[in-house]
Amino acid sequence: MPNPTATSLCQMHSRPRRVRSNSGFTLIEVLVTASVLLIGLLAMTSTSVVVNSLRRSASDQQRAQGALQAIVEDLHAIAREADNDAANWAGDIANVYGAGGNPGNQFDVAGLDPWVGNPSVATVTLVTDETATDAMLNAAVGMPRDLDGDGLATNTNVTTTAALLPAIVRMQWKGTSGQQQISQVVYLLRY
Repeated sequence: MPNPTATSLCQMHSRPRRVRSNSGFTLIEVLVTASVLLIGLLAMTSTSVVVNSLRRSASDQQRAQGALQAIVEDLHAIAREADNDAANWAGDIANVYGAGGNPGNQFDVAGLDPWVGNPSVATVTLVTDETATDAMLNAAVGMPRDLDGDGLATNTNVTTTAALLPAIVRMQWKGTSGQQQISQVVYLLRY
């Protein structure tokens, strides 16, 4: 008669063993997943910083452009109003936008900080010297040129005789990406 215990042991050994299944994640899988998520979050954060910087820069540029355009329009309006006094046309403009004028030749622009060392963001330079050069003015104005219509470009002060008055409007501000600048040359004509 066969031994029941021996048979049972043989049957036990002949059965295939079941491999235990893991229903969770290993520590390495969790670390890899966390690393990928962290890299993704860092990429999104850096993109957000860049987008905010670009948005701020565009906002500053728009603010400066609007202020520049307002000054240019006001210069044209002052030139039209001053046209009534031909003998002092350029002098009347200088009384408004000259160094001692009211409002003067330097302006702050709300929301913009001037360059380090500059007292203001916006400046207006009225060119009354026919002998000034573009290099001296640091702008492409087309100088020297005859501003009073006498056929010569030799007068150093045409404030009382000017028929053409170049004005340089500059905006210089400290932005998120460093010092920014825009400028525009305006030619005021006496009619």
